[in-house]
Amino acid sequence: MTAAPDAPTNAARQPTALPVPPTAAPSLPSVRSAHSAPSAAPASDARHSALALAAVCLGFFMILLDGSALNVALPAVERDVHGSMAALQWVVTIYTIPLAALLLTAGSVSDRWGARRLFVSSLAGFTAASLLCALSPNLTVLVVARFLQGIAAGGLLPTTLAIIARTHPDPLERAKAITVWGATGGLALVAGPLGGGALTELLGWRSIFLINVPVGLVTLHLARRHARETARRESRAADLPGQLTGIVALSASVAYLIEGGSLGWAAPVPLLLLAVSAITAVAFVAVEARSPHPMLPLAVFRRSAFSASVANGFAFQFGGYGLQFMLAIYLQQQWGLSAERTGVYFLPFSVAWVFGTIVLNRRLVHRGPRFLLWTGALSSFVGSALLLGVADRGTWPLFIVGTGLTGLGCGVFSPSLNAAALLAIDPAYAGLGSGVLNTARQVGMAMGVALLGSLIGMHDTLLGLRLSVVLVAACFFAVIALSVRYVPRKETA
Repeated sequence: MTAAPDAPTNAARQPTALPVPPTAAPSLPSVRSAHSAPSAAPASDARHSALALAAVCLGFFMILLDGSALNVALPAVERDVHGSMAALQWVVTIYTIPLAALLLTAGSVSDRWGARRLFVSSLAGFTAASLLCALSPNLTVLVVARFLQGIAAGGLLPTTLAIIARTHPDPLERAKAITVWGATGGLALVAGPLGGGALTELLGWRSIFLINVPVGLVTLHLARRHARETARRESRAADLPGQLTGIVALSASVAYLIEGGSLGWAAPVPLLLLAVSAITAVAFVAVEARSPHPMLPLAVFRRSAFSASVANGFAFQFGGYGLQFMLAIYLQQQWGLSAERTGVYFLPFSVAWVFGTIVLNRRLVHRGPRFLLWTGALSSFVGSALLLGVADRGTWPLFIVGTGLTGLGCGVFSPSLNAAALLAIDPAYAGLGSGVLNTARQVGMAMGVALLGSLIGMHDTLLGLRLSVVLVAACFFAVIALSVRYVPRKETA
């Protein structure tokens, strides 16, 4: 996979980059970094680059591990704090809502303040919030701690790809680094269900959060010593109206899906939440269109390849992660499995995901992003369709094959989705581009958990399972259609 050339060597081809409003496109200043001295030895540079990549991958690993491990521990959390299905959904979504809502601002802030600085401060906050989760005496404190985790993760996530872009200026090396970054997500999926199930059975669900503390401290040490600071743009006023309307619109949408499934879709509270969501979503678009310094310049969506990647990101996270949440609940509540055995059942899904990323994506990267996106999504579509036959424990072979094919496809296409999105935006706005993509992904995850969780909580659980699987399959079909229609055969940005 060929990555975008650096800004200086690509100056003659700037018209191919995404249009950005003149007030939001200052020239790229020189990078202020303690590790960018021209006299540094190549071997030392390679060592710093490798350890910086390790730091950002560990940070990314913590974010994903927290969610995938918690999925299999949710019934144990429910028994401990005596919560309902809606309460379980809030434990998950109260983390993803601030994460998704703050990603756009964090991406812009990282472009202005420096991604390394934001990465380090956010990682420290995430580690402290994880400790609070582990020590939570009741559901209220746990939900607050998860909310704080989400805020910190919102600052952490968009900086990872921006640091990779800065640390690996060579296009080929950058593509390899992004593949490693993507593989880290797959590894988190393997370690999450297995490790989460084992930790829950042996030490209790609180250990899932406690393990973040030593990992966070090691990651902080690596980032402070080896990560290079990214380029910084001139500071500008914060887009507070856009931030507020975006947070309210997203929160109300997710709350509608959760409370609608619990109270009834036509009940007064869910209908009020739906109205608030619609009104504030319209207000968000209006604010961003008129703001002199929008946190989300609408011009970034003028390029169809970038817009398709953003939509694909939403569909991918809705399908891949929403499916995992819903099936983890189903296996424990309907098949009577323990958290540890549930993790074992998810092993083919997780291992296939890692194999797709580390082996197949790297071997087929020369075919270009469109091929990887549509072929990977096709595998996931077929796998999710097979899950329509899952019912009682006697249908476990369909579960294994279906989740395995789904995970394999996600592993194949997800790294290309990230690379394609970054290539479709001006290098000076890598943080913003990463923020937009990851916002779409986290919104997809929040919506997937909320909606699929509501469906699996139906009185007719089997019907809820099949409706959920149909929605997941539709998401993967959308990735196929959007990629074939809009993503180029080769990465030429």
